[in-house]
Amino acid sequence: MFGSSALVWDGMDMLPASLGPKLKSKSKSRANVLAVGDSVEVARDAAGALSIVSIAPRRTSLARAGGEGREAQFVAANAEQAVIVTSAAEPPFRPGLVDRWALLAHRGGISPMLCLNKADLVTREEAERMIADAAIPLPFVLVSAKTGSGINELKETIQGITSVFVGHSGVGKSSLLRRLIPEEQIATGTLSEKSGKGRHTTSSARLYRLPEGGLVIDTPGVRSVALGGTGPAEVASVFPEIQDAPPCRFTSCTHRMEPGCSVLAGVQTGAIPENVYARYRKLLLEVLVP
Repeated sequence: MFGSSALVWDGMDMLPASLGPKLKSKSKSRANVLAVGDSVEVARDAAGALSIVSIAPRRTSLARAGGEGREAQFVAANAEQAVIVTSAAEPPFRPGLVDRWALLAHRGGISPMLCLNKADLVTREEAERMIADAAIPLPFVLVSAKTGSGINELKETIQGITSVFVGHSGVGKSSLLRRLIPEEQIATGTLSEKSGKGRHTTSSARLYRLPEGGLVIDTPGVRSVALGGTGPAEVASVFPEIQDAPPCRFTSCTHRMEPGCSVLAGVQTGAIPENVYARYRKLLLEVLVP
């Protein structure tokens, strides 16, 4: 997708198409009308140019909250799986960012999984301990785009379905895709020597066809993930220990200070790890609508 135009797959080729008048009118008041992965209807004019005239209802969607007063920005549509790419080092592993992407995936009906890249910078035991200590309840694969380790396992998890790759800038999403789709000319970048943060090598979301079958939506790396307003139940969906806790005394319990809270009791007894509860509180305080 590039502004008001996009590449459309017709079953054989990728063809350029522009937004039709009705969709273009909608795009003036919305962050983005079209998302990569959308199923669309196109029409051809007398000159042979294609225009997108309608968008089919989305089965799933991944969207970030817009800025103040703006609607959500759709990142991808109709994906079955969100591959949250993070790194073991350079930049450091960030469980909080994984939590945010997992919440957005759950919200849009997409199953999240974790892909820990740059596993060559640590031992396998260190990588597994990193995930275990963070108590991240997602299926995961350990990979190295540099050495190729774990790539076959990653291929198995994305074969035959549509997956959207998301992650922090500099974690190596583009390098992974070059391993998965070597015939595509996918640009890669390096970390900034000054900040240690990643540079954006993907400027807009793109869809790729996998040689083994299936689709991958590559999205630009981000440094933060806006969530938008939600409630305790949705935030709890990211943390099974909290979601599966016994019912609290009050159905509107936020698990912060209410009497009769089974989550707080679970933290006190050790049934719910303190670091999991701390991440829950951090997410909740970020997304609660004042």
